[in-house]
Amino acid sequence: MGSLTPEIRSLIIKAYRKGHRIKDIADMFDVHRWTVWKWIKRTRHPGRKNLKDKSRKPHRRHRKITPLIEEAILILRDSFQWGTQRIMVALLSPPPYIRHLLETYLEILWKPIKLSRQGINNILKKHKINGSPYQKTKKDWKFFRATCPNEMWQIDIKGPFLLDGERVKALVILDDYSRFLLSVKLFKSITTDIVTQELNTCIETYAVPNSILSDNGSQFREQFTDWCSEQKRGIDAIHAPPYYPQCKGKVERCIRTFNEEYIRLDKVFENPQTLLEEYREWYNTKRYHMGINNCPANIYST
Repeated sequence: MGSLTPEIRSLIIKAYRKGHRIKDIADMFDVHRWTVWKWIKRTRHPGRKNLKDKSRKPHRRHRKITPLIEEAILILRDSFQWGTQRIMVALLSPPPYIRHLLETYLEILWKPIKLSRQGINNILKKHKINGSPYQKTKKDWKFFRATCPNEMWQIDIKGPFLLDGERVKALVILDDYSRFLLSVKLFKSITTDIVTQELNTCIETYAVPNSILSDNGSQFREQFTDWCSEQKRGIDAIHAPPYYPQCKGKVERCIRTFNEEYIRLDKVFENPQTLLEEYREWYNTKRYHMGINNCPANIYST
């Protein structure tokens, strides 16, 4: 039986006072005899007739982080802007200059103490100084979008990944304004020559873009920049900052969709590579894109 309610405990006491045996009361309420004795004993003391559960909170709480240690944490944070890991190490085995700093400010002989990072963070959070000290204000993110089709294309490479038992890479070219998937092709390896050839095909089919945004991969360096800046094209080659994929977030999101809605076809269909162009057609003309509240082909054609 689970935890007894105060009402059932009261019935146990009444049954005992009527002369029932402990064993019979235990069988009657489907509890252990020790439980019956426990509540009978509790009601024997005058003035103690409360049949509710007692608090399990300890009478004394020995806090590991005393006010002095809390002050030491704040001193290290304010002085060096350290995070929880550095503070934890400094409190456990402080170098001589840190020991001198703590003993001078706290006026005590410092004894090393081992704290958890969570405990230190709780103190910093209590004083509202947790988190990165270098971001005091919320960063205002600016959403960028080209003003018309072909103003900017984004290009990226997905892979390598396995498709139909073959290790391949995907070259993805996307229009920034409309999210129109200009090209998605599979290759065993992708060089700058392959990138420029595919871009030439897209330019012949659609138009010459004003600029192309890419990362700093080996396929998009000097040879690629020279190809873009040739007089007959006049394309501005833009490279995203290193380790900042958000800059080309539209093509990154397109690649994620490509992974979720095309590459997984390998588990369902044979020869999924034959469905690649059909996937691109569906992506452009049938798939509703929440970022533009429309299908990409409808926006690209306007």
